[in-house]
Amino acid sequence: MEKRDMIRGISVCNPVDVKEDYFLFTIDYAIEKKITHVQLIGPIHDYVKGNIDGMTPYRKYSQFNDEKDMDYVNYCLDVVNKGCKKASEAGIKMYFWHHELDLPSSFAEVYPEVKNETDDIEVTHPLVKDFLENRIEDFFAAYPYMHGIILTLHETKVPLLKLKNQKLDKIERVKYVTQILHDTCKKLGKELIVRPFASLEEDYVMMTKAYESISTEMMIMDKWTQFDWSLCMPHNQFYNKIKNNPLFVEADIFGEFFGKGMLPLMLKKHITDKFAYCEGFKPAGYVARIDRAGRDPFGKVNQVNIDIMNACMQGEDVDAAADKFFEERYPGYAKEVASIMENTEEILKKIIYLKGYYYSELSMFPHINHSKNHFYFEMMKKDYDIASNEWFIPKNWDRGTIESIIEEKATAVKMSEEAYNKVLALEGKIGKTEYEDLWRKFANLKYVSLMWEKMTSIFINYVRFFETRDEKYEAVLENLLAEMDRIDNEGAKLLGADYYCNAANNDLASGRSERAKKFIRHIKQSFANEKAITEKLEAEDLTDFIVCGGGMEGHRLQKEVNFSDTYVEEDTIFRIPGTYRGAGFSTVNTHGWFSYEIKVKPNTENKIKVALSSMGDSIDIKVNIDGTEYTVNEKADGMKEFEFTYTGDKDAIRIRFDRFTGNTPCVHWITVK
Repeated sequence: MEKRDMIRGISVCNPVDVKEDYFLFTIDYAIEKKITHVQLIGPIHDYVKGNIDGMTPYRKYSQFNDEKDMDYVNYCLDVVNKGCKKASEAGIKMYFWHHELDLPSSFAEVYPEVKNETDDIEVTHPLVKDFLENRIEDFFAAYPYMHGIILTLHETKVPLLKLKNQKLDKIERVKYVTQILHDTCKKLGKELIVRPFASLEEDYVMMTKAYESISTEMMIMDKWTQFDWSLCMPHNQFYNKIKNNPLFVEADIFGEFFGKGMLPLMLKKHITDKFAYCEGFKPAGYVARIDRAGRDPFGKVNQVNIDIMNACMQGEDVDAAADKFFEERYPGYAKEVASIMENTEEILKKIIYLKGYYYSELSMFPHINHSKNHFYFEMMKKDYDIASNEWFIPKNWDRGTIESIIEEKATAVKMSEEAYNKVLALEGKIGKTEYEDLWRKFANLKYVSLMWEKMTSIFINYVRFFETRDEKYEAVLENLLAEMDRIDNEGAKLLGADYYCNAANNDLASGRSERAKKFIRHIKQSFANEKAITEKLEAEDLTDFIVCGGGMEGHRLQKEVNFSDTYVEEDTIFRIPGTYRGAGFSTVNTHGWFSYEIKVKPNTENKIKVALSSMGDSIDIKVNIDGTEYTVNEKADGMKEFEFTYTGDKDAIRIRFDRFTGNTPCVHWITVK
């Protein structure tokens, strides 16, 4: 492997509170391994502790310090500065993650003049600029050994790209905010590195153009998989859009979307393939995520991935690096352990991908909302039709036969059980700590494969019932749910707090989430509700109907990426534009949309009825029927039906729903008569 001078980086504490022992350990590790660049992520999604705000005492805007956890701020001032000073003295550059546009929760209350007529933050208001500049200055004053900031323009209280009625369009907003941060960092002798982190190609192109216009010296840091971390994602083709700025490659070698460290995973093929592709662009360097959600690979079998990545960055032999790891950690049984780990990447692909389609929820056991939003029901239909162009759907995806899907999951079960049995044979032959790590990971792998196999059959039989109305499928569905519950109980009893299928995204191994139990409960309720509503609507002699948020929803659903939740309640199902969870942290809630293709009778008046309710005080929603927009704004009082008409020469049209206030609208069903 060719050796060349490059930035060799790691990112740590992803995305969790800084812990002194672990943070300082990673600094020592970086020094030992000749790492030249370390990124501290911290609790980026925590709207009190995250971002530079969560660890920085404001000076000019000190009235907002009461929104902080000052104990955590003071802790970081001690611990982070201690680690940064040590790293800096060893020649390592330190960076911290920050998301924008992020303002104190009470900013608009204290300064109401920053709002426009639609109650949104006006980005260009001088007070916003002044706050951003002062906050950057405060951060570097508090952390003098930090060399720069890693900037992401998403996942914030104020969604910069989704703001409405702004003086600047989207690309101008990106440029305006980034320019403020870039110029402030440059004035202080610090560096700003930008992450596009875009789910849509148009956003990616727009953002990279904005960055280039600010400075061609500013590094653009982007993932080596396109869009996100899924193993099924192709090489990042968007690198071709970066014309004049240095490319800085971001890699995940821990398994953010494929196990989060709880499952065995050796990514030799993934890392070497991606590294070879990226080297074609001669990037400035690489930064690898080495932990996730409070778990890390150190002292465990998955640490082999760090050694593989280090070998790539140092221009050394990858196979030799992996062999050395196994020989040092499992003396006398290195070949046996290496052999068991060899197939783990392939096994996991067969479990949490379906014919190359992302088939999980951040690699965890999926909730039913995620399953419906990612088309897991739709893909099991006899005539499946996925019309949304979203990041997790491979281009030209071909499901193949249902039998081939069942075979894929059965193969994963067989391979997992074989690997688990080989691990059992190592008991007493390798160190106790080493064995327990292997056993937990491979036991989890076994139960994960069994749970995904049952989940797949559940989707298949749910769909078959509605396609055929044969009651045998309902009986099979009940049996599958009972069998899943039995497997889940067995896995939880065996593995306790370490049981993977109970682990929540950012609360791994807590045992509190019980994701599978929720899935089972929601599937039962969803099926019963959808069956009752479907029977009711079928009796009305309709041209077409949609049970919104149901497993059989279909109708070429399209939606904003990751922003359209479904709900199952006591006697109903519904879909919302946007996310209800977002209302709790976002000062602007007017994002989110979804649309369907519905059948109509040409050249006659079609009566289109929509059943609506609200999670707020009023039903607020924009309904667009084949290009004609209607606004519903009515006091909430349970579920109501609203009637619209269409007269035209088409036999199928699009109906779209947009959210435009903080009141979350619920769309239950649509009928055409």
